[in-house]
Amino acid sequence: MIRIALIDDHNLVLQSLADKLDTVADLRVVGRFTKQEQLITFLKKQQLDLLIMDFMLTEGTAFELITEINNLNLSLTPKYMILSGFYNELLHQQALDLGVRAFIRKEASYEELIAAVKSVSHGNIIVPATVYSHQNDNLSEIELRILDLMVAEKTNQEIASELFISRRTVETHIANICRKLQVNGRIGAVREAVKNNLV
Repeated sequence: MIRIALIDDHNLVLQSLADKLDTVADLRVVGRFTKQEQLITFLKKQQLDLLIMDFMLTEGTAFELITEINNLNLSLTPKYMILSGFYNELLHQQALDLGVRAFIRKEASYEELIAAVKSVSHGNIIVPATVYSHQNDNLSEIELRILDLMVAEKTNQEIASELFISRRTVETHIANICRKLQVNGRIGAVREAVKNNLV
C-alpha cells in the first residue's frame, strides 16, 4: 500500500485528488492539508511514502516546504511530487536538486497523474520531454561515466560511492541523461547508450 498525503491551498482540489487516488488499488490517501504546520506535525508522527504538493502554498513555495521536511531528519522521508500551473526548465532543475521525483503540470489528466504516482513509487524520476527545447545536448564527462556504470548494472548508491558524490546528485545526473537521450528511465538510457556506442 502506497501511503500518500496531499497539500494544497484549496479544499476542493484536495477533495477531488483524494477521491480519484483512493479509487486506485494500492494507493491510499492518509492525509490532506492546507497548512504546512499541520503537515509537519503529521510527518513527525506518521510515516509517508509520497507527498503530492501544489507549488504555490499559502506560506511559501513547495521548495521551501521540502527544505523544511528534509531538515526534520525523518526515519522515512517521503518521495515528492509537485503540481504546478506554470513550468520552466530552471524550476524543474531546482526541483530535481531538492529530490523531487516528478513535477506535473496541472493540465495533466488524472490518468497521467496516477501513472506518475505509480512510476515515482517504483523509484523513477519523471522528466517531461516537453519542457526541453534543446533535445540534442551532448552528454558531459560525468554523465558519460554514470551512463557507463548504469550499463554495468550499478545501483545509484554504488555509482555515488564510486564517484564520491551523493545519491541525489546521481539521480539528478540520470534524469539529465534520460532527458538528453529522450528516454523515460534507466533501461531506455542503457539501450540508447549501447545502440549509439556512447559507452
